Amino acid sequence: MNTPNLRSVSLLLFIVTATFSCRNESSEKKESSSHKEVAEEIAEDMEAPLPALPYLAVFDKQTEQLTAQKNTDFSVTSLNADALTQALVANYPEITPKIERISNDTLYLRIADAQYLTQQMGSSGAQMYLMEATYAYTELPNIHVVHFSFAEGDHALPGNYKRDSFNP
Repeated sequence: MNTPNLRSVSLLLFIVTATFSCRNESSEKKESSSHKEVAEEIAEDMEAPLPALPYLAVFDKQTEQLTAQKNTDFSVTSLNADALTQALVANYPEITPKIERISNDTLYLRIADAQYLTQQMGSSGAQMYLMEATYAYTELPNIHVVHFSFAEGDHALPGNYKRDSFNP
């Protein structure tokens, strides 16, 4: 199994685990077909890896912290804001970010429906998403801050994020 496929399977397992670990009673009554469909699509088509992000959030067992690891599968030829947004959506289909504007060194990102991010991914899943998105957009020239705009929830807070926001 090659690296992109292993990453796809790992990401899928993490999303499924995180989703089911943070559900309330009312959500337990609903069957989440979108997760099942995503899982089936990835399993059926392992030859079409998800678009690469420049960095991946990786759990460091020694420090018990998330760290950003440079993704060797990422090609700088696809380094633009729209391609990064598409890669985020492909890797996290339940979250749909929209770039509102870029001003000075800050990219402003709105997530209209942040329910999945803030309530269903768990704290680690939300932290992984925010880290990968922040590292992706700050890979763009002259962008040092990503301002996330979404409704606050149990597992994620809106606001400004920089790469050093994720240092322990």
